[in-house]
Amino acid sequence: MPKSDQASEEKGRAALRAALFVHRRAPLSRLLARRGLGPYRGYGELLEAIERLADRGAQVTLIGRSIRGEPLLAVHLGAASLAGARGEKQAAGLLAPSAQGGQRAANGVSLRPLDGTPDADGSRAPGGADDPAPSDAALAPLAERAERASLRPSTGAGSRERVRTTVILSGIHPLEWIGIEAHLALLDRLATQDLGGRSILAVPIVNPDGLLRVEMNLRAGRHRYVRGNARGVDLNRNFDAGWYERGLIQRFIGLLFSPGSRPASEPEVEAIAHALSSRRIDRALSLHSAGGAVLYPPAHSLWPVADAAEHHAFALRVARAADRRPYRAMSYVRFAWGVRKAGLEIDWLHDRHGALSLLVECSRGKLGLRPSRLIEPFAWHNPRRLDDATPPLVDALLPFVKGARA
Repeated sequence: MPKSDQASEEKGRAALRAALFVHRRAPLSRLLARRGLGPYRGYGELLEAIERLADRGAQVTLIGRSIRGEPLLAVHLGAASLAGARGEKQAAGLLAPSAQGGQRAANGVSLRPLDGTPDADGSRAPGGADDPAPSDAALAPLAERAERASLRPSTGAGSRERVRTTVILSGIHPLEWIGIEAHLALLDRLATQDLGGRSILAVPIVNPDGLLRVEMNLRAGRHRYVRGNARGVDLNRNFDAGWYERGLIQRFIGLLFSPGSRPASEPEVEAIAHALSSRRIDRALSLHSAGGAVLYPPAHSLWPVADAAEHHAFALRVARAADRRPYRAMSYVRFAWGVRKAGLEIDWLHDRHGALSLLVECSRGKLGLRPSRLIEPFAWHNPRRLDDATPPLVDALLPFVKGARA
């Protein structure tokens, strides 16, 4: 990201507006609802939802581009957003008394103490026992400098190391639109929540090229199974976590789950890895469909991770609250019947960042009896009644995303 976070936000909004201009079409949701596939929104409609989040104060940044040049947009909420920095300043006031008797800016930047104690360089600030009280004019430059600092979002390398961050991903597999819809509903809720100093970094559409290809097929009435990006690479096999470790079954179906030429060979995965490289990530959530399960690492190994008990406790809590009939909660390798799956994002987020990582297979993939759903790959992954699946799932995920204990 550029040094100036203000410039980064402006670039993100510009990329969002440009994509909206290109992809604004008749609502896909109406077409799908008439065909019994559910009221899912098209790419342009999803971009409009991201724009509404930005209008409500979220920071939208451009973290990269897909193979075909579509923007990879990250939504920031909480401690890392410009709106969050402004809100903290307005709520707490520009200056607040510090524990040392001096004054501290609302964003945590200390002003020089006014009691005459030496600074680190041995100099003394005005205001000691023999010094006159500082005037408002003398404090004005310090206050102005503190205000400028308070308007700067806490996204620099140093602050990123301090701020605990939750990462949320969806749209990795282009047919799994229920994950994107649940993700945006979750962000809508989070935008109204007190995050307690936590930062949220969310990428709602990781695979825009694949999503556009699915939308094109849906509008044309073609029944096609699409899993990869514009090069046919499965982005959820391209992360640097046990990459290309394949068992016998994977070798037979390797074309369907192509891992790419090397770890992070795809620009979408590379952009995410770079955007997260300097952050202190302790929670990670990836939203997929349609297995009705809450999964955790490992996926590429048969041996459990060291913090498997903690992962299982969180997964069980989410699984029980996600639906009237609880989801399953287990490690990914157990969910896949012992088949190792290499290059997954939850393994990478756990191994690389040490994050508690959950992958949620949203909904249960009920097809029903309509022939149009039986032959449509989109229906295999997305429930018809979106409103029944999304609200309880959002309620179940909120505590984990906000950093609650299991």
